[in-house]
Amino acid sequence: MSSLRTLIFSDLDGTLLDHFTYQSRPADKTLAQLKCANIPVILNTSKTFAELAIIHRELKLNTPFIIENGAAI
Repeated sequence: MSSLRTLIFSDLDGTLLDHFTYQSRPADKTLAQLKCANIPVILNTSKTFAELAIIHRELKLNTPFIIENGAAI
């Protein structure tokens, strides 16, 4: 029997990123803990590929992401 795998899916604006400053600072510690635990964080957003690629790189994520309200993965 295969084991279950945990994945975290998160929106950005006002969720993972501060709604006003767009900073991830409050979430940075949790993101680091998830990375150490090998729990992938999958971002999903209405943002375009170009917008999210920058944020994804800044957060040092190496996971797939969902853009434009699910139009592309």
